[in-house]
Amino acid sequence: MILPGGLPIATVFLPTPGFCAAENLLRNGDFSAGTGDTPDGWHRETWIDLPTTRMAWIKPSGGEPGVLSVDNGADNMARWVQHVHLSPGLYYVDAQVKTLGLAEPSNTGAMISLTGLGMSPENLQGNNNWTTASFYLKVGAGGGDAPIALGIGFFAGYNTGQALFRGASVVPVDELPPGQYLLIDLDKVNSHFGQGSQWPLALLLCPLMAAAVAGWIVLRPPPSS
Repeated sequence: MILPGGLPIATVFLPTPGFCAAENLLRNGDFSAGTGDTPDGWHRETWIDLPTTRMAWIKPSGGEPGVLSVDNGADNMARWVQHVHLSPGLYYVDAQVKTLGLAEPSNTGAMISLTGLGMSPENLQGNNNWTTASFYLKVGAGGGDAPIALGIGFFAGYNTGQALFRGASVVPVDELPPGQYLLIDLDKVNSHFGQGSQWPLALLLCPLMAAAVAGWIVLRPPPSS
């Protein structure tokens, strides 16, 4: 993936050696524990606070695992987020995703991503049964904080419909696996945007401002003669 300015922050690779998975570093990645309507370790984020956006924790029941739901009745970006501090190394990030009536075609869909950056190889739209969405994450010397997001949409990208998530994980790996996959370099992401940077917000605001200006030009009254 190439960001504006030509900086590569994510690369698609072809076959390489296998890996050995380890302990899940996400807290409550199976969504089995929580208080009230919120699973432990996770919080809600939306771009716009709309009554048509409904986010729910479906507790484990009858042998079925816990599930997080994001349901947009109108265009919005909404996600469940957890920040996890990672030591230097390679990590495999994944979750199972199911979609119900996500509008298509669209420039975005359901995804597991780094929040605010919308980076994921998966962009599920329409109706899909449970499938695994995943990417690999490289963390350089000194470690870093990775905001893992499960939701619909990203900056400058919205959609309607419902997405369900279960079994989220972040696990360290010894090496990259065979096959094609996406590798995101967290250091390059942070060096481009800066940790805590407002760039994602600025990138989101730009198209909204452009649309507002275009609307004003189209709708403004003609000059009086």
